[in-house]
Amino acid sequence: MPSRFPRTLRYAIALAGVCLAGAIAVSSSSGTTATTRVTVKMVDYRFRLSTKTVKKGTVVFTVINRGQVPHIFEIQSLSKQTPLLQPGQRATLRVRFRKAGRYYYLCPVGNHVLYGMAGYLRVVS
Repeated sequence: MPSRFPRTLRYAIALAGVCLAGAIAVSSSSGTTATTRVTVKMVDYRFRLSTKTVKKGTVVFTVINRGQVPHIFEIQSLSKQTPLLQPGQRATLRVRFRKAGRYYYLCPVGNHVLYGMAGYLRVVS
């Protein structure tokens, strides 16, 4: 006649595993940061950002060309950029900032940067 002890022990181990998995999931999800959203309006020959300071983590840029000529929004050190946006077009750019610091952004189209289409985004901890 088989003993009930091994079955009970198996249930206890399974229950402990489920509890441990739940605790790990809760602790890892509490460490996630919220996504920051920034609107970037491009006009001839300036950028207007809804904020110039963001926290480390994921930033979603909604980039809108309100100018009369095509523009690109580029974060140079991360090699992240929108496609060439014609007047009236918009694009979304998702960027993960892993380090605090100043990040240079610009419009690499023609001589737009020489006309003032550049700036710095500040990323804080």
